[in-house]
Amino acid sequence: MPILLGTLLALVSVAVIAYPFLGSKRYRLVSETFVTREKLRAERLRIYRKISDVEADFTSGDLTEADYQQQRDQLRIAAAEILKQESGGSITDAKRDEELEKEISRLREQSTSSTEAPEGGDSL
Repeated sequence: MPILLGTLLALVSVAVIAYPFLGSKRYRLVSETFVTREKLRAERLRIYRKISDVEADFTSGDLTEADYQQQRDQLRIAAAEILKQESGGSITDAKRDEELEKEISRLREQSTSSTEAPEGGDSL
């Protein structure tokens, strides 16, 4: 009888320990979601580093202002897309394209207004 009880206890212990790894779909989904979020986070941080590199290249004179603005705008748009993916927003392709076009227009307006401002400070 003690051998049977010990064997039963050992089988139950193995089943409890193996359950998260073998049986539950919920645990697999949680780990997949975590991996996906971490990949997106790493990609976003990589883009932020690229933006810093582009700013440093512009400051050092390695990039022209037009190249700087173009690269910076592209990187900002890529970062915005990743942030949307991280937040879990599922957007249709047409809607996403429309939002990207609005973002591009906004960034272009910002960049042209910053280059047109007088050097002495703000205009009245």
